[in-house]
Amino acid sequence: MFLQSLQFSLSVTLPTILMLLLGIVLRRRRMLDDHFCHVASKLVFNIALPALLFINIVKQPADYSSQIWLVGAGFLSTFIIYFSSEWLAIRYIRDKSYRGIFVQGIFRGNSGILGLALCINAYGAMATVPASVYTACITLLFNVLAVITLTNSLSTGKLSLPRMVKSLMTNPLIIGIVLGLIVSKFDIPLPRSILRTGDYLANIALPIALICAGASLDFKQLKRFKNNQENQTQANSIVWWASFGRLIVSPLLTIFIGKFILNLDPMPLGILFLMSSTPVASASYAMVRNFGGDATASANIIAVTMLGYMFTSSFGIFILKQLQWI
Repeated sequence: MFLQSLQFSLSVTLPTILMLLLGIVLRRRRMLDDHFCHVASKLVFNIALPALLFINIVKQPADYSSQIWLVGAGFLSTFIIYFSSEWLAIRYIRDKSYRGIFVQGIFRGNSGILGLALCINAYGAMATVPASVYTACITLLFNVLAVITLTNSLSTGKLSLPRMVKSLMTNPLIIGIVLGLIVSKFDIPLPRSILRTGDYLANIALPIALICAGASLDFKQLKRFKNNQENQTQANSIVWWASFGRLIVSPLLTIFIGKFILNLDPMPLGILFLMSSTPVASASYAMVRNFGGDATASANIIAVTMLGYMFTSSFGIFILKQLQWI
């Protein structure tokens, strides 16, 4: 049982870790640079990843209402983590501009890329539909909560509901999933050439995304902050506490809710853990920079959680497999 659990854990996390390491090596050998990663990431986010979600949903029709408990567990845990983080930020973080960075660093996981990759590694094609539905719903929630917390923390203006709705409706991942659901629901026939093209795009989505994620990971960003000593100490503290919340607190709470409150079956519980154990989404850095916040602090949280997740997710999968929960 021990060896089976260890083998399962490695089979799930090792492929993604190796792809991330490949990206790091290629960057060090100067076969990849910032320009390539920027362009390739745009290609993945806007075209390849939506195609992957669309094709998986179209080719594997399912009863999407059966995913309501999986999605419900994700929503419930995210809301608890979000409001708890907001309370902690207001109570303990004196500099208001760092509160949104801290909160987003805890609740916003990288479900769209790393989460999907882990789920497919763990359960194969049968996990793509529930994982895709979960990703669509949780991505909506992440974007809404991120806009709210960063606006409250970094903006002097008020929340713009039309702007938020437009941002969500133009999100390529959400568009790909919604189109896939429509085609699947109404059994709309698609030409073989369209499906083949979608397969080509889908097949490059996760490998390129993981390589670029590794190539973009710069641990030199874990540097001193160019502020006064008090702000530097606070920023460093926020990075480490947010990383602890993302890698330890979030998965533990999510598993507790999924297992003991909603009593999920093994595969949905496994998907829930794999999604919640991911590092902070890279989009959090872009949003903080766009809002005029401390982008270095946000980048440091991404770097720490990306490194830490390689160990925490593997260990978590091993323990859950030993308990026969997943």
